[in-house]
Amino acid sequence: MTFRSLIAAVAGFATGCLRPPITAPAPFSFQASKAPNQATQIAAVALVNAGFRVAQSDARGNSLIANRTATHNGNEDYIRCKYPKESDAAANRETTLFITFAAKPTTNGSDVTIGSTVHTSYPGYQGTAMEIVPNDSDCVSTGVMEQQLEAALK
Repeated sequence: MTFRSLIAAVAGFATGCLRPPITAPAPFSFQASKAPNQATQIAAVALVNAGFRVAQSDARGNSLIANRTATHNGNEDYIRCKYPKESDAAANRETTLFITFAAKPTTNGSDVTIGSTVHTSYPGYQGTAMEIVPNDSDCVSTGVMEQQLEAALK
Protein backbone atom coordinates (compact mmCIF):
# COMPACT_ATOMS: atom_id res chain seq x y z
CA MET A 1 0.00 0.00 0.00
CA THR A 2 1.40 3.39 -0.96
CA PHE A 3 1.57 6.33 1.41
CA ARG A 4 -1.17 8.15 -0.55
CA SER A 5 -3.56 5.21 -0.41
CA LEU A 6 -2.86 4.83 3.31
CA ILE A 7 -3.76 8.50 3.86
CA ALA A 8 -6.89 8.10 1.75
CA ALA A 9 -7.93 4.99 3.71
CA VAL A 10 -7.39 6.72 7.07
CA ALA A 11 -9.28 9.82 5.89
CA GLY A 12 -12.17 7.69 4.61
CA PHE A 13 -12.34 5.77 7.87
CA ALA A 14 -12.21 8.94 9.97
CA THR A 15 -14.96 10.69 8.01
CA GLY A 16 -17.11 7.56 8.13
CA CYS A 17 -17.02 7.68 11.93
CA LEU A 18 -18.12 11.30 12.15
CA ARG A 19 -21.73 11.93 13.04
CA PRO A 20 -23.59 14.14 10.59
CA PRO A 21 -24.28 17.66 11.85
CA ILE A 22 -27.59 18.07 13.61
CA THR A 23 -30.09 20.64 12.44
CA ALA A 24 -33.23 21.84 14.11
CA PRO A 25 -36.52 21.25 12.34
CA ALA A 26 -38.22 24.21 10.71
CA PRO A 27 -41.24 25.52 12.59
CA PHE A 28 -44.37 23.44 11.95
CA SER A 29 -47.24 25.33 10.33
CA PHE A 30 -50.62 23.86 9.57
CA GLN A 31 -54.34 24.58 9.46
CA ALA A 32 -56.42 23.36 12.43
CA SER A 33 -60.21 23.12 12.39
CA LYS A 34 -60.44 24.40 15.99
CA ALA A 35 -60.80 28.06 16.95
CA PRO A 36 -57.56 29.57 18.31
CA ASN A 37 -58.66 29.45 21.97
CA GLN A 38 -59.69 25.78 21.64
CA ALA A 39 -56.50 24.86 19.79
CA THR A 40 -54.42 26.58 22.47
CA GLN A 41 -56.26 24.74 25.27
CA ILE A 42 -55.75 21.38 23.55
CA ALA A 43 -52.05 22.14 23.03
CA ALA A 44 -51.64 23.20 26.67
CA VAL A 45 -53.15 19.95 27.94
CA ALA A 46 -51.00 17.85 25.59
CA LEU A 47 -47.85 19.68 26.68
CA VAL A 48 -48.64 19.35 30.40
CA ASN A 49 -49.37 15.64 29.92
CA ALA A 50 -45.91 15.28 28.33
CA GLY A 51 -44.24 16.87 31.37
CA PHE A 52 -43.85 20.45 30.11
CA ARG A 53 -44.39 23.60 32.16
CA VAL A 54 -46.72 25.81 30.14
CA ALA A 55 -47.27 29.57 30.23
CA GLN A 56 -49.51 31.84 28.18
CA SER A 57 -47.39 34.24 26.13
CA ASP A 58 -49.94 36.71 24.79
CA ALA A 59 -52.86 38.70 26.16
CA ARG A 60 -55.47 36.91 23.98
CA GLY A 61 -54.45 33.46 25.18
CA ASN A 62 -53.68 32.13 21.71
CA SER A 63 -49.93 31.68 22.23
CA LEU A 64 -47.99 29.48 24.62
CA ILE A 65 -44.42 28.83 25.57
CA ALA A 66 -43.61 25.55 27.23
CA ASN A 67 -40.43 24.01 28.54
CA ARG A 68 -39.24 20.68 29.84
CA THR A 69 -35.87 20.38 31.58
CA ALA A 70 -34.11 17.07 32.12
CA THR A 71 -30.65 15.84 33.01
CA HIS A 72 -28.57 13.23 31.21
CA ASN A 73 -30.84 11.67 28.56
CA GLY A 74 -34.15 12.59 30.16
CA ASN A 75 -35.45 14.42 27.09
CA GLU A 76 -34.33 11.74 24.62
CA ASP A 77 -37.92 11.07 23.50
CA TYR A 78 -38.04 14.61 22.10
CA ILE A 79 -34.47 15.63 21.20
CA ARG A 80 -31.28 14.39 19.60
CA CYS A 81 -27.83 15.64 20.46
CA LYS A 82 -24.38 16.10 19.01
CA TYR A 83 -22.82 13.96 21.75
CA PRO A 84 -24.16 10.37 21.89
CA LYS A 85 -26.14 9.26 24.92
CA GLU A 86 -23.35 6.89 26.03
CA SER A 87 -20.76 9.69 26.15
CA ASP A 88 -19.34 11.44 29.21
CA ALA A 89 -20.83 14.70 27.92
CA ALA A 90 -24.31 13.14 27.94
CA ALA A 91 -23.79 11.98 31.52
CA ASN A 92 -23.19 15.63 32.44
CA ARG A 93 -25.82 17.14 30.15
CA GLU A 94 -28.89 19.16 31.09
CA THR A 95 -31.34 20.04 28.33
CA THR A 96 -34.34 22.32 28.24
CA LEU A 97 -36.69 21.86 25.30
CA PHE A 98 -38.69 25.01 24.61
CA ILE A 99 -41.85 24.75 22.51
CA THR A 100 -43.62 27.84 21.18
CA PHE A 101 -47.23 27.56 20.04
CA ALA A 102 -49.33 30.20 18.30
CA ALA A 103 -52.83 29.95 16.83
CA LYS A 104 -54.23 32.72 14.62
CA PRO A 105 -57.89 32.86 13.59
CA THR A 106 -58.95 31.96 10.05
CA THR A 107 -62.39 31.52 8.53
CA ASN A 108 -62.18 27.73 9.03
CA GLY A 109 -60.38 27.51 12.38
CA SER A 110 -56.76 28.45 13.04
CA ASP A 111 -53.40 28.80 11.42
CA VAL A 112 -51.05 27.11 13.89
CA THR A 113 -47.29 27.56 14.14
CA ILE A 114 -45.15 25.44 16.47
CA GLY A 115 -41.45 26.10 16.99
CA SER A 116 -38.75 24.61 19.17
CA THR A 117 -35.35 25.35 20.66
CA VAL A 118 -33.17 23.20 22.89
CA HIS A 119 -30.85 24.84 25.41
CA THR A 120 -28.03 22.55 26.52
CA SER A 121 -25.66 22.97 29.45
CA TYR A 122 -23.11 20.70 31.07
CA PRO A 123 -23.16 21.49 34.82
CA GLY A 124 -20.86 18.54 35.67
CA TYR A 125 -18.04 20.18 33.70
CA GLN A 126 -18.31 23.73 35.10
CA GLY A 127 -14.99 25.02 36.34
CA THR A 128 -13.00 22.16 34.78
CA ALA A 129 -10.72 21.98 31.75
CA MET A 130 -13.53 20.12 29.95
CA GLU A 131 -16.10 22.90 30.48
CA ILE A 132 -18.53 23.24 27.56
CA VAL A 133 -20.29 26.56 27.15
CA PRO A 134 -24.10 26.34 27.43
CA ASN A 135 -25.61 26.67 23.96
CA ASP A 136 -28.63 26.18 21.71
CA SER A 137 -26.87 24.08 19.05
CA ASP A 138 -25.63 20.84 20.69
CA CYS A 139 -29.16 19.38 20.82
CA VAL A 140 -32.24 19.92 18.65
CA SER A 141 -35.85 18.82 18.69
CA THR A 142 -36.68 15.66 16.77
CA GLY A 143 -40.08 17.13 15.92
CA VAL A 144 -41.87 14.44 17.95
CA MET A 145 -43.63 16.86 20.33
CA GLU A 146 -44.53 19.16 17.47
CA GLN A 147 -46.07 16.21 15.59
CA GLN A 148 -47.95 15.14 18.71
CA LEU A 149 -49.45 18.62 18.99
CA GLU A 150 -50.43 18.59 15.34
CA ALA A 151 -52.07 15.17 15.75
CA ALA A 152 -54.00 16.38 18.82
CA LEU A 153 -55.44 19.23 16.77
CA LYS A 154 -56.53 17.16 13.74
